[in-house]
Amino acid sequence: MAFRKHSVLAFIFFSLSCFSCMTMPEKKIDSVYVMVYDYDNNEVMNVSITVDEVNVGTTDIHGRLMFASAGEKECTVVAEKEGYETVRTSACIRPGQLIYFRMGTGTYYARKAELLLDGDETEKALKMIDTALGIQERKDWCFLRDVILRRLDDKE
Repeated sequence: MAFRKHSVLAFIFFSLSCFSCMTMPEKKIDSVYVMVYDYDNNEVMNVSITVDEVNVGTTDIHGRLMFASAGEKECTVVAEKEGYETVRTSACIRPGQLIYFRMGTGTYYARKAELLLDGDETEKALKMIDTALGIQERKDWCFLRDVILRRLDDKE
């Protein structure tokens, strides 16, 4: 009976270890790796990655994507996700390279605007709230923008 119990446990452990390895992509030397995080160091999943306007895939639950590279080339890489700023970079990509993106949400930039306004840095606050509104139009952020503009007028 004890042998059977240990056999079943060994089978379950073996099965789980095999399936867990299947979720990890195999590292390939001809691939380019992309990692996307927000400004709070959280992985951002479902980010669409395009290279020279060709979609190469979306990031997984860990904010990662691996795509094949045909060789070294100069290109534009864009990371896009609704609710986040669109980030683009020009780079010479080559196999084995890691491309690292940081993306901010509208909420992130609105919070930064509030902090800057509290610190009496109204011009920087205006840039931050404009970035937030470029990502998502919200009434409360429009109101904050009006407050910032009023403070700027009062300074003049």
